[in-house]
Amino acid sequence: MVRYEKSTYLEFYDLDKWDSIQASNRICHNDLDIFVQSFIPKERKGLVTIVHGYLDHSGSLSKLIDCLLTDGYGIITFDLPGHGHSRGERGDIKNFNDYTEALHAVQLHYELQGLNDTQRSVIGHSTGAAIVLDYISRRKRAFYKTILVAPLVQPYLWSFSRIGVKIIGKKVKHIKRTFRKNSSDLDYLKFVKEDPLQFSQLPMNWLHSFQKWYDNFSNLPSNNEQLCIIQGSKDTTVDWRYNIPFLLKKYSISECILLDEGNHQLFNEREVLREITFYHIKRFLTN
Repeated sequence: MVRYEKSTYLEFYDLDKWDSIQASNRICHNDLDIFVQSFIPKERKGLVTIVHGYLDHSGSLSKLIDCLLTDGYGIITFDLPGHGHSRGERGDIKNFNDYTEALHAVQLHYELQGLNDTQRSVIGHSTGAAIVLDYISRRKRAFYKTILVAPLVQPYLWSFSRIGVKIIGKKVKHIKRTFRKNSSDLDYLKFVKEDPLQFSQLPMNWLHSFQKWYDNFSNLPSNNEQLCIIQGSKDTTVDWRYNIPFLLKKYSISECILLDEGNHQLFNEREVLREITFYHIKRFLTN
């Protein structure tokens, strides 16, 4: 695991201009050891917790963090177990509930630090959105506003993946990661391959853990939480044609914005698509 050094980290992920309001910490919860960081201006509109997706880390959210800080929000974010500067086998999780427990531990940590803003919202991307969905199914009205971007319910071509998982079973422990073209921003795609906090091997056990979560979540009752869902039409990481109708049926008072030409990494898309994504995030947070 790469050692954390504040100035190097902030400079590498282009967050160094926020150095004066950034603080990081490690929190331990059950068997989890989680890297957390916050950007807290004294005067702010509210707090936003951002939950990154699988294979990413909080540094990957730098453009969104910069956008929301510029707009006057305080930011809380953390690296999922097995990601970034958090401990755990790279990319693996024994139980998807551990992700949800990590989010709960982060929320509790900052509440105990006195960050009890009335307007505390959450943004989840991909697997981060799945974690948020699990969290709000257990804790009603946990957030002021809930925004899901490219949410994971069912991965792209999941029916084939499930068959593959059953056939392979526990025989294969890891597979080589393929860096997908999940953004039309070529500079971003190059940056990901050079990012020292990314990893090249994917644990098969993650799919087994995800399948258990998926089977349980699919059977949860409807919920009256209002969500803002933002989804790209060219996303081939999640099965959005299944996921969006599923979520709008389960969360019937929600809204969905479908971005034509948008890929999976909407926070790191080419500028025009990224700015549309950020516009809708700020609009929903404000309304």
